[in-house]
Amino acid sequence: MAISTIVKTKRDGTITFSDNAAAKTLTVAYEQGDLNVSIPGYTIISVLDRGEFTSTPTLRKGDDQPCTFTFTAYLRDLSDATFITLESIVCNGGYFASTWVSRGGATADVKTVLTTWTIEGTNHGDSADHTLALDYCWITGSVAEGDPGVISVSGTAYDLYPTLT
Repeated sequence: MAISTIVKTKRDGTITFSDNAAAKTLTVAYEQGDLNVSIPGYTIISVLDRGEFTSTPTLRKGDDQPCTFTFTAYLRDLSDATFITLESIVCNGGYFASTWVSRGGATADVKTVLTTWTIEGTNHGDSADHTLALDYCWITGSVAEGDPGVISVSGTAYDLYPTLT
């Protein structure tokens, strides 16, 4: 398959959160289309000779670094005991806290989710849709009132690289 020639726009993307085994999911709605993903990979260790690079630099892999991401959405609800909201994922409350199982399992100390960014491709002539999946994500954020109110979501994925399809 050749590389797609279709330029992707914010209208093509969808962000979804899933629990363990994807038994429960939330597709984010009313978002601004400003997802930003940072993929640092592993730390690079540069071995210097008395403070200088060698003629061919000596580079080694160091510690893994987590991927991070941010996006914003419009504030529509906070939390409920019977349905999932984006805000309940950020606050670890409501239906999320009581029914979602961590990607690390039911006894995991930290409740993480799978975050998937799906980019529509087939509707525009590609042979498939495209996905970037970040696993074991710890979600944080902030809420701000305004016209409209906004929720800013941040995530840290304890995964060296995202899975791309």
